[in-house]
Amino acid sequence: MKIWVNAPFSGENMELIKRAANGCEVVCGGECVPDAEIIVGQPAGGTDFSRLKLLQSTNAGVEKLLAAGIPENVVIANVTGAFGEVISEYIIAGILSLCRGLFRYRENQRRHIWQDLRQEKMLLGKNALILGCGDIGSSTAKKLRAFGMNVTGIRRCTKPTEGFDRVFGADMLDELLTQADFIICCLPHTPETEKMLGESRFSRMKQGALFVNVGRGSLVDETALINALQSGQLFGAVLDVFGQEPLPDVSPLWDMENVLITPHISGPSFGHFPEVERGIAEICAENISRFVDGKPLLNVIDRSKGYAERGVRS
Repeated sequence: MKIWVNAPFSGENMELIKRAANGCEVVCGGECVPDAEIIVGQPAGGTDFSRLKLLQSTNAGVEKLLAAGIPENVVIANVTGAFGEVISEYIIAGILSLCRGLFRYRENQRRHIWQDLRQEKMLLGKNALILGCGDIGSSTAKKLRAFGMNVTGIRRCTKPTEGFDRVFGADMLDELLTQADFIICCLPHTPETEKMLGESRFSRMKQGALFVNVGRGSLVDETALINALQSGQLFGAVLDVFGQEPLPDVSPLWDMENVLITPHISGPSFGHFPEVERGIAEICAENISRFVDGKPLLNVIDRSKGYAERGVRS
């Protein structure tokens, strides 16, 4: 069996994958390997899928793969579980920075201004609503509860979920938006989540709520978000994803003091945190080993849903 790894793993992590391959031929690099049965990474344009059996993505989001015409008989798996901790840390950092006015104080520091801005809010006792209760949402929920927050989740399946005080289906979203001090979007892109948050839902959000999006820009009607921020409906926003990336220079979001903009880096993979790359490598290695041994795989994408439930799938 031939395995093509086109992700830029470090030497140590590449050795982990090779050991998991258990005698298979492992080819590394960006040049297409037409007879590969397993691809680890992202397929390049013009990749021949005729012998492909497993596409092991090194990302969590797979909407581009689902639109790439990969044959139905090819199993697609992602690395759900590798990004929860790092993205939840980003969310906490962004929330605290805006709630305590740290960016404005930093600007005053630069200008040598000693001034109490008096526009701050605490997390203690506040209500957080997290859209998406997977790895990222659950990791975030656990951290927010450590600040004494009440954490509610929205997910397709309403089973009790670690980290959350309660979990509801999407049919409760409109009601819950009126109660939430913090709205945090961790959802993937699917047909159901496209423009889930538009003008009517932003208008229902609690006055002075803080909005966070680390899921996909497609979840949000950006014009409605801008209007909610300009009107004061929202206290502020932490935004790592956008409908168009890079965010156009003309977007009013760039010049808003109460908005934190980052260039889709909340869940960095290669070249950032070694802990994250190691987590990606461990999931890839585990799935390669399972595939070679004929065992059920982790994080198999359900094409009808557009995402994977974390855990083993036959």
